[in-house]
Amino acid sequence: MVEENEMSAAQKKLFELRMRVNAGRKANKTELIAEHDRMVQSGKKNSASQPSDSREQKVTNKRVTFLIMVLIKSTGLKEKKRRKSFKTVYLNESAECVEQQLKKQQKKDKRRAAFGWDVFNQDSLYKAYKKRLQNLPTTTLTDEETAVRSEDTMVRCHQVTQEGLDRMSKELEERMKTRKKFSRRRQHYEGEDVDYINDQNRLFNRKASKAFDKYTVEIRQNLERGTAL
Repeated sequence: MVEENEMSAAQKKLFELRMRVNAGRKANKTELIAEHDRMVQSGKKNSASQPSDSREQKVTNKRVTFLIMVLIKSTGLKEKKRRKSFKTVYLNESAECVEQQLKKQQKKDKRRAAFGWDVFNQDSLYKAYKKRLQNLPTTTLTDEETAVRSEDTMVRCHQVTQEGLDRMSKELEERMKTRKKFSRRRQHYEGEDVDYINDQNRLFNRKASKAFDKYTVEIRQNLERGTAL
């Protein structure tokens, strides 16, 4: 390690900046812990004095507490040698900026879950269910059925009508047709010349054709006919 007396002007300046950054990080840690303790104490006092706290205030307290705990855990207070991760950057930013970054990260995770092996996650299944409900044909209740349902009866005989069976079978047939058309990976498109070995090569050939076909179409045709000079 270079002695402070042997440092150049640039090295001294860099050393001072690093010391300031370290001091600011330590101050942030201390302030985070103190703020967390203050929130815990104030929460206990409020719960004792005002047991009927508003729902909005509870949501706000939980959100702020969550952000503070994320910041504290990201610093690794109990670790002497910390690994630098993306969460450690939060110490140098405000709580509002941290909240925005967490929301962006959650949106990215949600979009990432819509591809690959996680394409059939809970979110996509729920969206498909809502879409099927919109396309599902409905029927209106007759006056007799309305009168029976409005009575205070726990058990009654229900007979499935042929129209209801037809509507259900039609909806199932539509789902089967849609499922047959669905394919995450199409190996070949009808009417397309196969000049590629994989999907990545297909995209590359498409870009190359778009850029150079106006110069090379005639040469390629002559080579295929055997009339090239």
